[in-house]
Amino acid sequence: MRKTKKQKEPKTSIVAVVWHDAHDDGSATWVEREQIDPDPYMVISVGILLPADTKPDHVSVARSIADVYLDHILHIPTGMVQSVTVLGCLEDFSAQE
Repeated sequence: MRKTKKQKEPKTSIVAVVWHDAHDDGSATWVEREQIDPDPYMVISVGILLPADTKPDHVSVARSIADVYLDHILHIPTGMVQSVTVLGCLEDFSAQE
């Protein structure tokens, strides 16, 4: 009988997600069209990247993880995501216990 290699658990990435947020102009009164800032509202969110199938068409990150529990999950629509940069691996931190 042939031995099969045990599948390694996939690494859990810690990421920085740069994305364009929906926003208002912050005006408390009427404005002229020329007064509208054409630049996107850029946001950088850092967290634990969740599997792609967590929420379809979204990049999902959690702020904290403890065993199987997640905290403060942010779901960013993929159309708003500009980049995802891997900062490290969660398992590397867990190994320091």
